[in-house]
Amino acid sequence: SHLFAEDRGRLNMTKITASNLPSIDSISPKCVKYYKPLSKKKKKQIDMDAIGTPSFNLLLDLMRCQAKHPNNRRDDVDGGSSTMEELRDAKSCVKVEKNYSACHAAVMGVGNYEGRRNCGEEMEQLYQCVNPGMKLP
Repeated sequence: SHLFAEDRGRLNMTKITASNLPSIDSISPKCVKYYKPLSKKKKKQIDMDAIGTPSFNLLLDLMRCQAKHPNNRRDDVDGGSSTMEELRDAKSCVKVEKNYSACHAAVMGVGNYEGRRNCGEEMEQLYQCVNPGMKLP
């Protein structure tokens, strides 16, 4: 089954558009500058396997920001304080982002990571972590 997981990225590439992102009012104010360029390209598909492409890099910048500054929770829009659980959640996404970064460095450096030539799986994990409740297509 390990081999199947490695092949999955190439056979079943996940592509998202701005419609797969949370609404701007749920994004941390610190991350809005990364969100706006993506939201302008409503129909442009972003391939989660296309490491290094401009739209991939825009999404990555947004998600790295989200890992450090999590999205507002629905009941936290008025700027209430974070609960310990939310702070723990934020820390877990920083770990997922570090995992992605290790893959990114390997792919850009030696050309592969654990036998794969992209970081689609790590990118999907990061997306799901920083955007809880949002579904990948």
